[in-house]
Parts: sequence; C-alpha cells; structure tokens
Amino acid sequence: MNLFDKIHNYQLVTRLDEAGVYPVTSHEKAWLALMLANPSAAEIFEPATLAKLHRLTQIPESESTEQERFVEKAQTQAKQLWSPLVRPLRRIILGKNHIKITAATNKGPVFRNQRGVPYKLEYSLAKKAWYLIWLNMSSNRLITTPLHLIRSVDELYIEDVWYESFLPTISEQIQQRKQMAKIMIIRRYNAELQRILYAFSCFDKEVAFDSESLVYTITLHYLSDEQEFILSRIRFLGLRVKVVENDQLKQRMAESATNALARYTETPL
Repeated sequence: MNLFDKIHNYQLVTRLDEAGVYPVTSHEKAWLALMLANPSAAEIFEPATLAKLHRLTQIPESESTEQERFVEKAQTQAKQLWSPLVRPLRRIILGKNHIKITAATNKGPVFRNQRGVPYKLEYSLAKKAWYLIWLNMSSNRLITTPLHLIRSVDELYIEDVWYESFLPTISEQIQQRKQMAKIMIIRRYNAELQRILYAFSCFDKEVAFDSESLVYTITLHYLSDEQEFILSRIRFLGLRVKVVENDQLKQRMAESATNALARYTETPL
C-alpha cells in the first residue's frame, strides 16, 4: 500500500469514526454469524434483535458452502455459559430498583425473601459462572451470590434517588475488599510480555518499566475473593514472574509449593 492509499484510508476511518459508523470486516461478520448459531444466542438477545443480527450477518450461499469444508474434531463438550437470570437482573440494575431474593448458600442453607440492592453482574473466568453482587439491606453487607444458587428474584420498584443513596455504602465495602500486588517479570522473559499481560487481562493493572534494570513490574488491583485465581495465573506462568509485593500472596505461593514438593518426598507405599 502506497503512502497516498494510507492517508486516504486514515481519513476515511476517521470520518466513519466521527459519524459513529464502525465498518465490519467479512471475517468479523462470519465470526458473528457463527456465534449467533449457538443455542445461547436465543437467551442472550431479544427476538427482534436476534432476527436483525441474523439478517445483517446472512452469508451468501457460495461462502456458506465453503465454510462447511472446515470440520472441527475432538472438541470438548462446551459448558453453558449463559444464565437465564442475567437478562432480568441486568434490567433491574439498569432500572435502579431493589430485589427480593431467595437463594441457597454454598454450604446449603437457604435465605428467603431478603430485600437487597443489586449492584453488578460479574462472570468468573476461573469458575465459569455468573455472580450477582448485591447489598443485603437487613445486614448492610455486600454479598456475592452465584446465579445458579438463586431460587427466585422479584423486582421492587423504587425511586432512583433511593437506589443511589445506597451506592456510597456499596462503594465503601468494595474499597475495603480491594487488594494490590506487584508482580515482577523476570528479565530474560521480557519477550513474552504480551503473553504474561494476557494472563492478567481481566484485572485492573498498571505496567511500569525500569530502563536501567530492563525490568517490567505489573501492579494488579483486585478483590480479595479473586486471590486464588491470581495464584493460579502465577503458577501457570511459573519461572516467568515473581511476586515482589503482597505478603499474603507470597505466603500462599510458598504453602502450595511446599505441599506440592511434599508429595515427592513421601515414603513410597
């Protein structure tokens, strides 16, 4: 591509961006069409939205014939990632209303008809599950409940101002849960920086580079209940990284390494 073509393309993309138009490539269109063929698509989108997306991503007959030539084998059974509660809970949160919830706990007991303030829906990559973060108005405690443990949810309509009056309390409790850790990339693995950052891609982070020592340091911000997932990422990266700040993470890594080594020093049965 010559210089004039590059300038022309840049101006074209800039104007489209300013107009709020996002051009889609044929590969992106084909990928979206493939995703819409998944049974979960009917639960995620409204029927009218799904029909419109099907219409916009319709593949010409010649290309669909070509797509059938690609066969995927030995695929593991895909786990259903969608929950039917995601859509109604999302609407309640966007509508700034309260909930009356009945749910079980991981240990078994069920709490019934608890009134609460729904705050956020989160998906855990580690546990492959959806969670609802909500404030229990009886205990004034922020709770994270897996959606598969929820038995029923009713929407309670309230004024937006009342909903927003609980947000400072929720924000304060989230701040209390937040933790920070600094992870250093061992210099000889600097070439794998992109891969290492990808392992921590779902966390808020800052990356610093020391030009004298040629060392990258990642500062992670996470919630306390995400610690085990971070440890699994650190174990996955092995010799490439080292925790340099966060005593709790260092202690847990030392414990797990000691337990693993102990399995190889036991007396044979």
